[in-house]
Amino acid sequence: MSIYRRNDVFPEWEPVPWDMTGAAADAQELGFHERAMKPVLWTRAPWQDFPESGIFGRDRDWFVSNDIAYYATIDGEDLILIQNTWHGFPDPPEWGLASRPEGQAAASWSHWGHFPNLPVAWKMPGAA
Repeated sequence: MSIYRRNDVFPEWEPVPWDMTGAAADAQELGFHERAMKPVLWTRAPWQDFPESGIFGRDRDWFVSNDIAYYATIDGEDLILIQNTWHGFPDPPEWGLASRPEGQAAASWSHWGHFPNLPVAWKMPGAA
């Protein structure tokens, strides 16, 4: 399928894990594309004033250790936007996306790949 250019050095989208292929990679790419077209209003992780109760049932340390920079909820899903500390070849692209059903703290997160550029439909804090 491949909606985005899959390139070993500078991909427009890369699966998680990076060496995933076939139908599994196609399904992950389609999941990313579906979410990339939504007008997600992202909230920056509040590092200086992180809630004691956590966000999505997770504490500050979990957000830090997973490079999570932003979070959102839309259409029945909790979303996390990962900004990889190390990115660019041979590391993954800068951004990553994962989701789970809204409010389901015990549910595992589904990864939707890594990508170098944020989708234009997404609304980032401070962006006009």
